[in-house]
This record gives sequence, structure tokens and C-alpha cells, in this order.
Amino acid sequence: MSAPAGLLERRGFTAGSVERRLEELYAAFEDEQVRGVVAARGGAGVIQLLERLDVTRLAAHPKVFLGYSDLTFLHVLLNQRGLATFHGPMVAREFADGGYHRESLLAAVTGQGAPYVSEPDELLPLAPGTASGRLVGGCLAILAAGAGTPWALRGDAAEARILLLEDVDEPPYKVDRMLRQLRAAGVFEGVRGVLLGDFPRCSPGLDASYTLQDVILEALAGLALPIALGLSTGHTPHPNVTLPLGVQARLVCSDAQAEFRILEAAVA
Repeated sequence: MSAPAGLLERRGFTAGSVERRLEELYAAFEDEQVRGVVAARGGAGVIQLLERLDVTRLAAHPKVFLGYSDLTFLHVLLNQRGLATFHGPMVAREFADGGYHRESLLAAVTGQGAPYVSEPDELLPLAPGTASGRLVGGCLAILAAGAGTPWALRGDAAEARILLLEDVDEPPYKVDRMLRQLRAAGVFEGVRGVLLGDFPRCSPGLDASYTLQDVILEALAGLALPIALGLSTGHTPHPNVTLPLGVQARLVCSDAQAEFRILEAAVA
């Protein structure tokens, strides 16, 4: 697929008009020579596309779709159509500076090597338990923004799920608000475990009488779910781990340690 004319077009803070961006997205998915669509950046204007987006056109041409942040909207919509998508590094971010986890990327998008398993002591257990289910979620702020819209991540009591939540630069009071919003919106129906990113620059100041962990546990109190914090995926200063969304996964938390594991391949 050749680069279209006017590739560097700008409109406000986005890469051109809604119409242009939609047609480029359709073209990338519908071109049979394109094996994967990798985002350059998170795409702050993704929400502008959603009212006009024909998800059926994308779902009719399943292929690797890789990115994070505002692209969580597209992950949710494609996962709802039964497609696996990939929460991981982007071209102008981690691929540009080498800040990605190579093994998890190859395992996720090519099937080479074993599916991702967290390293010992990589995750901080916040609540004990064992859970298996389909991995869903993404950026916390985007999931909260989608609540109450046609593009929301919806809870499903009939399906066991592991919920991934990650974000950056959100003060604790906003993390608390968004977690409670998702609970009130029913997103946690069917959720059996919660996997949290490392939430860089979201902790309170050193003089605070509470921690980010305290905020999370209070917001999720009463759910009786295994909860682990610290996976380096999405917004992270560490090598970005690629996670296939829409596949089966397992989270095991004891009082002392936690392990997260992808249970199946996302590609044939």
C-alpha cells in the first residue's frame, strides 16, 4: 500500500479530517497486502471517528492491530466483534526509541515463542485470588470516557474476564473517580481479576498519608477479586509489553507475589 498524497495533512490536533482518517483506516484494513496495522501514536482524535465508523468493514478483514491509549476505543469495538487485538508499542514511541518488550511482541503478533508470562516480582499483589478469563480493557481514562456511550466496554456476567487497566499522569483522585465510574457503569460484571499497569506519575506526593494502592483498593472494595499492579504495558517508562486482548488469560495473586499469564495464541 503506497503512502497517500497529503499524508502529513493536519486539522487542529489531528492528522487531517475525519473523512480522510476513516478512509485511510479502511484502506489499511482492506488492503490484502497489509498484514498488520500499527499505530504511529495513540490518536487523541479517535473518538471523532466513532459515530461514522463502520466496524463491520474492519472486522471483515481481521489482521494485527497494535497500539494503546485512545486506540482503546478501537480495541473495545473490535474485541466485541470477536477479534483479538494487541495492546502494545507504537511506531513514533516505543519502536522509535527501542522501548518495547521484544519477546512478548513476537509471541503476540506472530505466534513465535511462548505466550507472555510475567516475571517473578514483576507485579505487586494487591488482593489475593486466582482468576481466568478473556483479557479485555486498556487505558483507564478512555474506558471511563466511553462509559454511557455506544462505544463503551460493557460488563457481561455470563463471560469470565480479566480486566486490564493502565494510564499515566492521572492524580489519585482521578484514578479513584474513574474506577468508581466503571463500577457504576457495570463494567465489572463478569470480571474475575484486575490487572493494572504501572501507572507512572499517578502516585500521591511523598508527604501524603496514603498510597495509590490504597486508592485502588478502596475504589474496588467488596469485589473479592485478585488484583495486581505494575505490568509495563501501554503508558509505561519501561519496555512496553504487548498483550493480546480478546484471548484467555490467568491472574494468580498470593499475599507475597502475583503472576499473569496469556493462555492462548492470538494468531493462527
